[in-house]
Amino acid sequence: MNIQTVILGFLMHKRMTGYALKNLFSISFSFFSGLSFGSIYPALKKMEQQGLISMQFEIQENAPNKKVYSITAAGKQKFHSLLKDPIQLERTKDDFLSRLFFFAHLEREDRLELAGNYMKSIVAEKEQLDVARPEIEDLADPFQKECFLFGVRMIDALSKNVAKTLEALERLS
Repeated sequence: MNIQTVILGFLMHKRMTGYALKNLFSISFSFFSGLSFGSIYPALKKMEQQGLISMQFEIQENAPNKKVYSITAAGKQKFHSLLKDPIQLERTKDDFLSRLFFFAHLEREDRLELAGNYMKSIVAEKEQLDVARPEIEDLADPFQKECFLFGVRMIDALSKNVAKTLEALERLS
């Protein structure tokens, strides 16, 4: 799913600032998508030019004015069309697997350190998901909750796979 589809989906619920979109994105999508914060603002500008969203300035006292984005009728139509597109299995780019393939060229200690550090990053991601869980359970609709649980199961499976790989690396000389 591209950044425009994600933004349109968020705006289907309510008007939002770019800042609010960034925050919602970080809670909802940063774990399982390759999309970045840096792509949000250029996408907003392009989508406004395409007529998919509109922007209004909100004047605030004692604070900078803010840009608030809304989805247009054309944006709603585009969102529904994109959401109905067939879903294809995506090949994921995995740096760990790419390096693991060539681990024969590294010393044992280097292999173990790299794999161990990767496992630490997975544990950190699991901890972030645990922190997000209460907010997701309170605010998410049933489909968003299922998406979150799918991500939790994915990171759990990844953790188990990397743990088995670490065990194998320990055995290999």
